[in-house]
Amino acid sequence: DDVALPPWAEGSAHRFVDLMREALESEYVSQHLHQWIDLIFGFKQRGAAAEAAKNTFYYLTYEGAVDLDALSHDPHQVKAIQDQITYFGQTPIQLLTHPHP
Repeated sequence: DDVALPPWAEGSAHRFVDLMREALESEYVSQHLHQWIDLIFGFKQRGAAAEAAKNTFYYLTYEGAVDLDALSHDPHQVKAIQDQITYFGQTPIQLLTHPHP
């Protein structure tokens, strides 16, 4: 009762899960999974490739973007940054610097 399902789920959580599972296990997803890996964990996560793919995020979301220890003199700044990360999340660690096969 706490989740609004899309109209195509026809009010059924089971239908929603079944359709999502079917989509995620589809041939299309299998053929394009490497592109998602490139965006989330790979070479299109940062830099020119990320900009070309329109895959950029606020600078605080990236690992190592700010050194909280260096800001320890300003507890308000540290709290603001920690709140930003807590409420808006972090970009995953970049694992690959070349296209995934």
